[in-house]
Amino acid sequence: MLCMNDDKNNKDWVSFLGVRRQWVGIALQIFSILVLVYTIFATRDHLSGGWSGFKTLRAIVLDVTTFIPTAGAVPLILFTGVDTLMILYGLVKEGIEKRQKIREARGEARGEARGEARGEARGEARGRFLANREWLDWDARRQAAEAAGEEFAEPNPAEKHAEASHGVGTNQG
Repeated sequence: MLCMNDDKNNKDWVSFLGVRRQWVGIALQIFSILVLVYTIFATRDHLSGGWSGFKTLRAIVLDVTTFIPTAGAVPLILFTGVDTLMILYGLVKEGIEKRQKIREARGEARGEARGEARGEARGEARGRFLANREWLDWDARRQAAEAAGEEFAEPNPAEKHAEASHGVGTNQG
């Protein structure tokens, strides 16, 4: 059987030749118009040789009945083609959306990497700024002590960090 409907509960399809229910009326109209037009042409063709009674009528009926399967195939081909195009459209659309998601993910990853790099650069710049500020503050205190004639025994920032790093992790006890 040429039925495309394997699911008996699906009411979108008519079980006869797998035509969608919404297209049955259109398919029947196309079929009827094709048969009517062919019948008119076949009748004119057979009557051009003159009326021979039953022989002419039989020739017209035989000619039209051989055309009926072709007339029935035309709407099926049209609607199957439309269904095929819709299926292909869905597949192409899914492929495009998948590629867009991949591109977006790549873009987000690049953005995150750039953001991390910017953050690291900002952190390094902030660290340099704080280290310079620490040295400038220490130097200002040293110059103030010199100007006041006082002894300045505070270690410079490099010495402070060296002492702090040596004191870390040692077992003093």
